[in-house]
Amino acid sequence: MKSNLIALSCLVMSLTLVGCGGKNDEGKKYHWSKAHGVLEDCRGVMNKSQQCETNGNNQQYLFQIDRY
Repeated sequence: MKSNLIALSCLVMSLTLVGCGGKNDEGKKYHWSKAHGVLEDCRGVMNKSQQCETNGNNQQYLFQIDRY
């Protein structure tokens, strides 16, 4: 029952995002960069991750794709 409720919530949220998203993007064309590796430390995206909580000097190699 709990998994059905979670699945239904995800479905409703995704439909809402699809319905509302993109209205400001009409007429714009976006380009995506190739994936490139970045070394991320605990001051950026990963600051609340479990790895950073156990080791503040931890660094992770992440893949980044930019939209412009």
